[in-house]
Amino acid sequence: MDWEIANLKNSMQVIHKQKSEYYSVSIGILVRSGSRYETPNYAGISHFVEHLVFKGTKSRSARELKESIEGKGGSFNAFTSEEVICFYVKILEPHLETGIDILSDMIKNPLFNPEEINKERNVIIEEINMYRDFPARYVFELLNNAMFGDHPLGTSILGTPESLRNINRETLFNFVENYHTGKNLVLSVAGRFNEDKLIKIADKFLSNIKEGTDTSFVRFEEKMKTPSYKIKIKETEQCHFCLGFHAYPRNDDRRFALSVANMILGGNMSSRLFNEIRENRGLAYDIRSYARSYYDTGAAIISAGLIPANLIESLKIIKEQIRIMIEQQVKEDEIERAKEYLVSQFLMGLEDPMEYMLWIGEQLAAKEKMLSINQVQSKIRAVTEKDIQDVCRDIFKKNPCFAMIGPENKLDDVSKILEDK
Repeated sequence: MDWEIANLKNSMQVIHKQKSEYYSVSIGILVRSGSRYETPNYAGISHFVEHLVFKGTKSRSARELKESIEGKGGSFNAFTSEEVICFYVKILEPHLETGIDILSDMIKNPLFNPEEINKERNVIIEEINMYRDFPARYVFELLNNAMFGDHPLGTSILGTPESLRNINRETLFNFVENYHTGKNLVLSVAGRFNEDKLIKIADKFLSNIKEGTDTSFVRFEEKMKTPSYKIKIKETEQCHFCLGFHAYPRNDDRRFALSVANMILGGNMSSRLFNEIRENRGLAYDIRSYARSYYDTGAAIISAGLIPANLIESLKIIKEQIRIMIEQQVKEDEIERAKEYLVSQFLMGLEDPMEYMLWIGEQLAAKEKMLSINQVQSKIRAVTEKDIQDVCRDIFKKNPCFAMIGPENKLDDVSKILEDK
């Protein structure tokens, strides 16, 4: 089996995979939360909590938390996404109990010291300002807003300075009360450990968390009738843009055909866009495409950074390459290269116990249909030329969403290219 699942008495799920060839074990506690669970007034609270739990618990200072892990040679960190928060530790197998003890203390007993709340609020506001000065990243936030509008998927994971100022100590404790519950938590473990010992340790430190209730979020409904544009004028050397189309949720098997199509279009250095825009014409240093999936929707994205003078020519090439993907058959050898790349990257990633822990943990925490390693490989390898053409016709004929940051407003020229049938 690629994983085993056990349930604690409070409905918390423990998913694990023994990999005895390693010395270390990777441990993650995943919370079914994230930016899409939030309301506008408290946007960014998931990420705020992620920061603050490292500032100390009711029994340990921030320094003691760090020394407990790093003093055993381990490392720990956390991240927040749209649909999950993950607190994780990587440590040698003899210190498995220490890792779970520290993570459980952080999620069960955060101190939320008022002084630390105010300091960390300012830190995150500076983080927001930093990314707003980093157009290659900030343009993706603009694209999310263009694609998802006022829905929580259209807001920044970091929140806004205004929403962060609405969050106080009481709000933070309410968040923990509602989300850090048995039904809303997953413990994911991969690497070297003893299974019986793991379950006993999990029961010791995590079964006393209250069971709670299932949480929910606002579903996204695609209702776009016209293209969507977000342009920000900023004095930069380059203009950075993202072109997006609504795509498939994570439980839709068409996402595998989209992944292959994405790889062919712009997913690596062998892709059509990389060769046409960078290698053949030298129009951009950074040009790539992505495929993302959420619980109920997804996105196909193309991004680039280039001087303003190259924008229109590059968009014309992108539009032409999309047309070719829709109208012309992809050669079998190109399909096979893309499939082999996807399968190989997937398998090589799982050689790292941290990546394995995240793979199984995120599937379970996101309430995704669990797929084994062989099932993932089979679904990728089963993609046909017709599947690729079908998803391209379905996705790329939808209304485009476009975001750009740069020194010139070229909306009229951009819209003419993107809306030309």
